[in-house]
Amino acid sequence: MARASINDYRGLIYMALSALGQAFGALFVKFAAHRGMQCFQILFFRGMMMWAANTSVLKSKGVPFRNWWGAGMEHTCWLTFRGLFGFLSLACKYWSVIHLYLADAISLRFTVHIFSGIFACILLGESWLIGEAISAVVGFGGILMVVQPAWLSILGFPAKVGPAYPIFDVTVAILCPVFNALGYVAIRKLKKIKDDTDPFIILHFLGMFLTFASLPLARIIEGPLELPDNWQAWFWLLALSATTYISQVFVTWGLQLERAGPGTTVTLIGVPATMVLQVVFLRKNEPLSILSCIGALVICLSIGNVALGKRSAKKEELEVLLGDNAEKGAKGHTNGHSNGHSNGYSNGHYMNGNGNGHAHYSRMKDV
Repeated sequence: MARASINDYRGLIYMALSALGQAFGALFVKFAAHRGMQCFQILFFRGMMMWAANTSVLKSKGVPFRNWWGAGMEHTCWLTFRGLFGFLSLACKYWSVIHLYLADAISLRFTVHIFSGIFACILLGESWLIGEAISAVVGFGGILMVVQPAWLSILGFPAKVGPAYPIFDVTVAILCPVFNALGYVAIRKLKKIKDDTDPFIILHFLGMFLTFASLPLARIIEGPLELPDNWQAWFWLLALSATTYISQVFVTWGLQLERAGPGTTVTLIGVPATMVLQVVFLRKNEPLSILSCIGALVICLSIGNVALGKRSAKKEELEVLLGDNAEKGAKGHTNGHSNGHSNGYSNGHYMNGNGNGHAHYSRMKDV
C-alpha cells in the first residue's frame, strides 16, 4: 500500500508558514505604531506596496489583463468577496494589535479556525470531522493557557493582570476572525468554481481593497493621510508588506490544496510563535510561565492530531479506492469466467450435435 508523501501535506505546510509570517507581521505592526503610524495609514501603504508587487508578478507571468478580473460573473463576485472580507479582517486585526496587548489580540484572532470550519460546513457543504472539531476546541484551550488574556477573568478563571480594554476594541478583535474565516471560505469557493484560479489574481483583489478602501476610512477616522516622517516607520512598513504578502501567498496556496477546517487549525502554530516574539521584543522582563509552555504543547498536539487525521483520511480513501478496484476486478473475472464457460459449453454442445448428426446421416446413407 502506498504511503503518504510530502505532497499530501503541502496544504498544511503552506498554512503553517503563513501563520509564522502573520506572527512576524503583527510584531511589525506594533513597531510601526510605536513610530507614530495609525491603523488605516498602515493598511493604505501596505496595500499600495502589495498591489504594486502583485501587478508586477501578474505582468511577468504574462497573464492577460482581462483575466485579472475573473472568469465569469460568479468568479468575479467571489473574488470581490475575498477582497472585501480580507480587507475587513486585516483592518480589525491591525486595530486590535495596536490597541490591545499583542498576545490578547492574537488569541482572539486565532479563533478563526473555529469559524472557518463552521462557515465551510454551512456555506460550502464541506465536512467538519469530529476529530477536527475536537482539535479546534482543544487548540483554543491551549491558546487561553498560552496568552492568559485579561478578559478570561470574566468567566471566573484566573488571568494575568492586564489593561481594561474598551468594549469597542474587544468587539473589533472578535470580528477579525469572523471576517477572516469568511475570506478563507471565499478562497475555497473560488477553487470549486475554477480549479486553476491563479492565487495572484486573488491577491490582486485584496490589494485593491486595501489601497482604495483604507484611504477614505483613514481620512474619516484618523484625519488626513500623511507620509511617515521617519525612516524607521518606512522600514517597518516594508518589512510588514514583505512578510504579510508572502504569508498571503502561502495561505492562498494552502486553502486551494486543503479543506478550510484542518487548514486553519494548523495556523494555531502562530500563537506560540507570537508569544515568543512578544517575550523577546516587547516583554523582555516577562518570562514564559509553566502554564504558557503547557498551552504551547497543547496547541502542537492539536496540530499533530489534524495532520494524523489527514493521513488516516488519505489511507481510508486509498483503501476504498483499492477496494472498489478489487471489487470491479472480481466482477470482471466472474463475468469473464461465466461467459467463457457458457460460450465453451455452447460451442462444445454445438460441435457434439453436429458430430452426432453427421454420423447418423452417414449411417442412413450406408443403409
